[in-house]
Amino acid sequence: MDAKAIRIENIVARYGSSVILDHLSLTVERGTIYGLLGASGCGKTTLLRCIVGRKMVDTGNIWILGGNAGERSCSVVGPRVGYMPQELALVCEFTVEDMLVYFGTICNMKQQDIKTRLEYLTTLLDLPNSKKLLKHCSGGQQRRVSFAAALVHSPELLILDEPTVGVDPILREKIWDHLKDLVAANRTTVIITTHYVEETKGADAVGLMRNGQILAEESPGQLLSTYNKATLEEVFFLLSQRQEDASAKQPNPAHSTSSTSTSVRSLIAGRGSRNELAKNSKGKKSSKGKLSYVSTTNVNRKRMKALFTKNCKQFYRNVGGILFLITFPLLQMWFFANAIGSDPKQLRLGIVNNESMSVRCIGFDWNSSVSHQNYECHFRNLTCRFLTYMEHPMIHKVLYNSFSDAIEGIKHGNVLGVLYVPTNFSSSFEERVFYPTAIDNSVVDYGEIKVYMDMSNKLTGAVMAKKIFKLFIDFQKKLFSDCDLPEKFGSLPFQEYQLFGDESAPLSRFMTPGMILLLVFLLGSTMTSQIIVKEKLDGVWDRSIIAGVTSLEITLSHLSFQCIIMLVEVAEIMIMFLFVPGVNVTYSDVIYWNVFVLTYLVGVCGMAYGFFVSSFCQNPGEANILCTGGFVPMTLICGVVWPIEAMPIVLRWCSLISPCTMAILSFRNLMAKGWSLWDASVISGFAVVSVWIMLFAFASVWIIKIKR
Repeated sequence: MDAKAIRIENIVARYGSSVILDHLSLTVERGTIYGLLGASGCGKTTLLRCIVGRKMVDTGNIWILGGNAGERSCSVVGPRVGYMPQELALVCEFTVEDMLVYFGTICNMKQQDIKTRLEYLTTLLDLPNSKKLLKHCSGGQQRRVSFAAALVHSPELLILDEPTVGVDPILREKIWDHLKDLVAANRTTVIITTHYVEETKGADAVGLMRNGQILAEESPGQLLSTYNKATLEEVFFLLSQRQEDASAKQPNPAHSTSSTSTSVRSLIAGRGSRNELAKNSKGKKSSKGKLSYVSTTNVNRKRMKALFTKNCKQFYRNVGGILFLITFPLLQMWFFANAIGSDPKQLRLGIVNNESMSVRCIGFDWNSSVSHQNYECHFRNLTCRFLTYMEHPMIHKVLYNSFSDAIEGIKHGNVLGVLYVPTNFSSSFEERVFYPTAIDNSVVDYGEIKVYMDMSNKLTGAVMAKKIFKLFIDFQKKLFSDCDLPEKFGSLPFQEYQLFGDESAPLSRFMTPGMILLLVFLLGSTMTSQIIVKEKLDGVWDRSIIAGVTSLEITLSHLSFQCIIMLVEVAEIMIMFLFVPGVNVTYSDVIYWNVFVLTYLVGVCGMAYGFFVSSFCQNPGEANILCTGGFVPMTLICGVVWPIEAMPIVLRWCSLISPCTMAILSFRNLMAKGWSLWDASVISGFAVVSVWIMLFAFASVWIIKIKR
């Protein structure tokens, strides 16, 4: 067995263009406590991440527990290592007991053994009540629980990143005593980082680190003796000063080679330093990117159960999240059903009646209908008859005495339009009907009702204009029918027949497919991305992988749980789809299930997009921006807001290959036309969504791989 627990040779690690670890070398003996001492930002955390495989090095070699970190034989990831990161890396919805059970389970411990260790660590570290939620614990209590999670499975190698920050001094001494007992009793190897200089007196060896380099590594006593100083702080100051002086002597430090960096460290450390390892490695070929921890792709049922349990507890202990996921789809569908598609009501229409009549509309109320019984075949008082016929919930009539006043009403926004009836309209209209070949232009002009519309609001203006036109056509057909004239004589010589759909159906019926599919896509993407990004940001993802869980297992656990949640949300939406007035459509059970599956598939596509976003986002804010940033343009070009046929050809193709457009068209063809699944216009929607799911999945895996 190799006497060295960890051996690092001349590694370089960068974040972007910044060099964090600069040709660093160190060794850690088995069964010892190695204190890594340095100020914040010197590279301690990066070094530990390289050791546990969560950060790839650019050059150099790392051997851990007798194996090369680039080989499959090296199994530092898993139960052999206990890792406490600098961040707490805790699941806030867990209790203290849940946290230790989770890490014990993924490290293949038996439940009875976990219970025993829980009792022991509770006493040792003064942990809070085992049933207390971590989000209700203080910062110091959470740090102690995080420390206990690293100790629960009694690892062979214990890596602790500043575990004593913010801890009571008495408890700090207690922790160090326990670490010494672990080393003495179990031959455990401990690496502990700290910026408390004097705290490392209890270590067997100390590595003094600054600017990504090890200034010296030796036992505390040997360091004090070698440099003839009373405290380690004085030694650290002396070596830091030497590093500054040595760097100043270099002509071009930005392009220093490995041998130059080695000579600088030699000047710093002087004799007695273990940095001779760096010298011995001179001339060896370093393999760029060789450090690659190979995680098994096998799925362990025990670990999967622990991960799924974690996801469930995170969900049901988050009351706000549950309420949002349950009520948001219902509220959105209810708002959509009641706010979209219905005809506008009480639109103000100005009326100017300049017709000269022997009997003006006596008793005519501009806000309610007055019954006129004299509807036999004559063309007297047509204006009054038409205005009475115009009683409709959409129109609120407003009387004006002059045309100029009515136009001012439009200009000031008092009315949406003006209906102007010219002088002698009734007689002129009668002449147009019965003597069409004997009339002049003045009769034609007086026989017209003119409507002036405010089209600044194109939607309401167009709706009102269409309604007025339809009401007049219906009125004219009724008038001709009363006169025993052909009713169709009152219609335009143009007849429309509807093969699919219904003109009287509300607009919401057309918009429903788009609304449903866009909603489930948004829910899937935002929900998934937020959960995963938060888990990565909190450090739980990395810590679980270091404990032996694979990325595949984490992904599958999230995917399986999110699929269940998505199933509930889709079921809610489809129930609203069936029973909300104005939205429901009657069709066969087969078509309904095709629609259900298509909707669920789009939700899974949204989840895949969420995984893709979470693969490169650093915080929930970025993920949220990208999810909504992808959702909004897709909403604009999918044909719900405006017809696809009206778009430029390039934008039209972009629309058709987007995740939701073809699915919306398939949904609409199933719902309104009753087409089968195997129709090309239907199955294409399923195909496009499936392709996007695979693309997002492959892209996520690729990004995660290259980020290593």
